[in-house]
Amino acid sequence: MSVTSILFSAITIMLLSTTIATESTASGGGNPKATNFMVEACKNASTKSQIYDPNPITQEFCVLSLKLDNRSAEAKDVHSLVHVAIDILKGQVATANDNVKQMMHDTKNGTSTMRSLSFCVVDYNRMVSILSICDTMINEYHGRTGRADDGLLSSELPACVEKVDKPFIDCWLGLLGMEVKKLLDENIAVGMLVKLNFYLASII
Repeated sequence: MSVTSILFSAITIMLLSTTIATESTASGGGNPKATNFMVEACKNASTKSQIYDPNPITQEFCVLSLKLDNRSAEAKDVHSLVHVAIDILKGQVATANDNVKQMMHDTKNGTSTMRSLSFCVVDYNRMVSILSICDTMINEYHGRTGRADDGLLSSELPACVEKVDKPFIDCWLGLLGMEVKKLLDENIAVGMLVKLNFYLASII
């Protein structure tokens, strides 16, 4: 996972942990107690990110993010946990998208700002579409049984999530030139959750 590792520093991760903690999701926000399973999954995801990512996700960031949805505490396997993580990411994308659309109402047509915002809306919608496909793939994955035609490889799951990087980066680049810190911060928060989903999917 190369793109988000270039963009974020350890300080950014700390700041975003606070930012994301204040967000609620459409799937049911809350502050459930971290279960042993959640902590262990986050530990494994964080360990894997430390191997491949110069700015890895922390176990604490993972747990904090998953606690945004009460269903995390009910997850009994990584499949279920990743489904919840994808919904949390979708919720963050929806929040960012709504705020971009709100700013469009106050932006003059034909300006570079309006064009950047319009592309961001398209990018966020693409992200949701890709994540829906990833969700379906995770439902269909039941592990390898040895034959080439048995279905999905486990490596295809994080690879699907990684496809979200392209629209995320496109939107991020468009927002960079604007002096709207909230939109940029929300976009970066989306990027951090993309990274989290990637590493959680990689341990299925």
